[in-house]
Amino acid sequence: MTSGKSAVEEEFERIQRRWRRRTARQIVALFALIAGFFATTRWLGFDLAYLWAHRGNLRSVLVEEMLLPGPLWEQLVTDAPQLLPAAAETLGIAAAGTAIGLPLAFVLGVLAASNVTPRYVHASVRLFLGGARAIPSMVYALLFVVLAGLGPVAGTLAIAAGTVGDLGRLFADEMEEIDRGPVEAVRSTGASLLATTSAARLPQVSTAYLAWILFYLEINARKSTVLGIVGAGGIGYPLIMAFRARNYTRVMAAIVVILVLVVGVELVANRLRDRFGLDRERTS
Repeated sequence: MTSGKSAVEEEFERIQRRWRRRTARQIVALFALIAGFFATTRWLGFDLAYLWAHRGNLRSVLVEEMLLPGPLWEQLVTDAPQLLPAAAETLGIAAAGTAIGLPLAFVLGVLAASNVTPRYVHASVRLFLGGARAIPSMVYALLFVVLAGLGPVAGTLAIAAGTVGDLGRLFADEMEEIDRGPVEAVRSTGASLLATTSAARLPQVSTAYLAWILFYLEINARKSTVLGIVGAGGIGYPLIMAFRARNYTRVMAAIVVILVLVVGVELVANRLRDRFGLDRERTS
């Protein structure tokens, strides 16, 4: 009994020591995170007292210029001939950019899947996709403005480049999650890699791919709204010009059009997903 009790007590004490060490590590990590947060905000110059002291600036702009219904409606009517074509151009940039980047994203996504290609192939392609994803669309837009000049062509190419990196990675991840059974069955007949992929792999991911395409079209519509800031076309150009002129009623008019555009694209994409049952397929 004594030895048994001693063993139980030793085990209990060992568990307690482990729990205390784990708790101490968690407390230290928590304080380190808090200290890091405050150090970062201090380095960035984040000053709550300054923001509170100048809160009236934002309130006056919002209440007196941006959110007054009468002046805002008059501004929308006045700027409609400029804002509506810019909104249509933004939508065109998003759609064309997605369409241009999609084929390359599809090919690279298949090549980047570890269950499709050898390691030296999928590792290299994934590295390329990672590099493409690391560059923001605004940077792509600046680069393509140099190539194509100011206007929607540069914005379209920027959206296409971002689509290749992001959709390619998503396509590769989806391909790696497929069921290996149908692939092995087709491969056992002596089918080539291309035949196996088209017959056994792609049918398993086609629904997911379509869902991701619609989802990414929504993202590209949002991205396209700001590309005009760097001269790459779309509604971002009248928006930044209104900011530079400090005409905040005009700024709000552009924001309203952007909201309508983005929400409209999202509603259409959601209707298409519901129509084809894409969300249900992905969750089943």
